Amino acid sequence: MDVLCITNFYNVTKHLFCQSYQQLFTMMLTIYPLTTNRFCYYSYLCPEINLKKLNTAVMKRKIAIAADHAGFEYKEIVKNYLSEKFEIQDFGTFSTDSVDYPDFVHPAATSVENGENELGILICGSGNGVQITANKHQKIRCALCWMPEIASLARQHNDANMISIPARFISKELAIEIADKFLSTDFEGGRHKTRVDKIAFC
Repeated sequence: MDVLCITNFYNVTKHLFCQSYQQLFTMMLTIYPLTTNRFCYYSYLCPEINLKKLNTAVMKRKIAIAADHAGFEYKEIVKNYLSEKFEIQDFGTFSTDSVDYPDFVHPAATSVENGENELGILICGSGNGVQITANKHQKIRCALCWMPEIASLARQHNDANMISIPARFISKELAIEIADKFLSTDFEGGRHKTRVDKIAFC
């Protein structure tokens, strides 16, 4: 049976990083085996670190959220659920008093458009008004989602950077599932990127 040889430096480094920065440690240091005779040595491979992935591991992703009076209750529930994993910027509304949804959607959409927030979630009664408003922005692709599978496909195939949720037609639990699926799915690129690049009309 091979003998496992690991340096003291490795042990100390692993201990220090794993205490507080387990994800960062895994990303920065790739350990691979090199077999020579009967000994298995472990060495450090330090590739160029993808800064975006590094920031994702260390800092929470920034997400915009907004709603009108019909979506206020769902907004609060979704926001509270997501706040453990993400940095949420709430653009309102902040009560069930009747309001005009464009007043809250435009600032949220602008924050996604200019990169202040990575993605955005909009909620109103039917999901239609907030979606239509958001899609008036040149760089926004907002998808109306009433089930998790739609949210997943919106990310995979359409590179949607915002979604709208119809609060009056789905349960609170389903709204959370939709938001979760949207934020955990990546764009597939490839043939879909060619199509997405043709969407914006100047």
